[in-house]
Amino acid sequence: MALDDLLRTDIAHKGDLVLTASGDLDTITGLANVKEALFRRMVTNPGALAHRPNYGVGIKNYQNAVNSISVQRELAGKIQEQFEQDPRVEGVKGVSIQYDQTNPSIVILTVRVKIVGYSEQEMSFTPFGEGV
Repeated sequence: MALDDLLRTDIAHKGDLVLTASGDLDTITGLANVKEALFRRMVTNPGALAHRPNYGVGIKNYQNAVNSISVQRELAGKIQEQFEQDPRVEGVKGVSIQYDQTNPSIVILTVRVKIVGYSEQEMSFTPFGEGV
């Protein structure tokens, strides 16, 4: 089994579905697919999926509220718990929350994660703005 098969292939989402030149739906594979899946898990509110009521971090509920250390710890714990439920993730090694120096309203989440078949990866997300 190839590593990309292990990490799966999904339909590409960039705010909307992406079409190829031939008009087919574009796909995403490998590490990029895992990162997209983890981002979707991060922005989905728990209870939003009827068939998976415990899926999601609900990061948007933390918008304008990640300044205190206790909220940051709570958020990091939820991210770790949710990401480790993905079978492609062996473990979350750390979560850091930073603010963009030029625009403090932009929050950058960096997650150190061990993906099956890869060394530890650093994945950065801007969940309150641009996304992945």
